[in-house]
Amino acid sequence: MQILETALEIIVESGYQAMTLREVARRCSIQVGAVSYYYKSRSDLLQDVLNMVLVPYADNISAIVAEPGLSAEQKLERFIRLLLEDIQTKRTTRLFPHLWMLANHDPFVAKAVDSIYILERRTLTRLIAEINPSLKDREREALAVYVTASVAGSTMFVGFEKPWARELPLYSAIACQGLVELVKTVTPEQLRAYGWRREDAKRRWKTPTLLSEDEYRALLEEPEPGQASPSVRRGGAVKTPKSSGR
Repeated sequence: MQILETALEIIVESGYQAMTLREVARRCSIQVGAVSYYYKSRSDLLQDVLNMVLVPYADNISAIVAEPGLSAEQKLERFIRLLLEDIQTKRTTRLFPHLWMLANHDPFVAKAVDSIYILERRTLTRLIAEINPSLKDREREALAVYVTASVAGSTMFVGFEKPWARELPLYSAIACQGLVELVKTVTPEQLRAYGWRREDAKRRWKTPTLLSEDEYRALLEEPEPGQASPSVRRGGAVKTPKSSGR
């Protein structure tokens, strides 16, 4: 755990390029061989760092989904607030934009990021289906992408030490009202009015992804939130960890 926490600290402070096995060992006051015994490369180490970061996200999302007495709209609102509050932490503000940048150049990181958001959208699409059953699978998932992008994109404005950080309560109120209302009220007719043609989608819907068919199938076979927590594995797919560790 010390190795993973140290590696994460280096990424947050100085970026992925600074996270070498030698630097991790130096900060942990151990021999580099003790690190390379478990991790043959930085990518392998990054894999477990992401696992460690993501499990608490999955646990928190699971708690929201499983909470009794809440409507789907209330669960969606809490989901949005959870993500907005999290982007105000130094770790999330520094880590995730860095991963987005790395994803443009590193295939492993790109698949890992893709997997992270596929898992997040899986919960969102279930809530959207419950709130607005008039939408089809393709429309629900596109709407989930929009919600995810709207929240994640807020990092540069209301994230840790960002100009609008102190305005999070107001921003959250606006985001929750706008996004929840959109999910509740958008109709296929409205989408058609703005250029979406359902007749363009006669082919079988397949989620756009960087994952191979086998990786994506393995991802979808994982338990839903509330049953188990996901983690990233080599190659970008996701599976349930054998032991506990966004």
